[in-house]
Amino acid sequence: MKYLINLFPEKEKNVSEKIIYFAFHYLRYILVITQFVAICVFFFRFKVDQEIVDLKDKLNQKQSIVTATSELVGRVQEIDTKMKQVQTVLDEQEVFQSKYSYTLSKISPEIRIENFVMGADAVDIDGSSATVEPIKSMYDALQADQKYKVIDLSTIEKGEDRFSFSLHLAEFIP
Repeated sequence: MKYLINLFPEKEKNVSEKIIYFAFHYLRYILVITQFVAICVFFFRFKVDQEIVDLKDKLNQKQSIVTATSELVGRVQEIDTKMKQVQTVLDEQEVFQSKYSYTLSKISPEIRIENFVMGADAVDIDGSSATVEPIKSMYDALQADQKYKVIDLSTIEKGEDRFSFSLHLAEFIP
């Protein structure tokens, strides 16, 4: 094998040769790197644009779901309001039924009811009995049970053959 060894010093290059040398050796690397960066930026931009399009599609889907279900949600809220109103009425009826049953259970069969007025807040009973004992036992039973906060036996009058009374009951405790 032959070796070529040049021991002479290299001659000085002029500016045009230096530019050509730079262009052939280093400029091509710079161009390749620049093209690589440009391609990377292009693909990154493509990826970001695709993500934006996907997010817009998701947003449109969710908006259409909200639009489609808003009427349903409105109807559900109306039904819920009506159900609460129905539950309130049922609770009031249950308290009313409980008050009615309890009050009638305390009235002795010996007492004849002449007027029975039952409202949301109070019960007024006008009646009569042959003796005062059934009236007293009913009053004592109502006092002992403490189902009413207000128990007012306002009048007891002796008639020709019967005792008449007026009883006011208020603030029922279920």
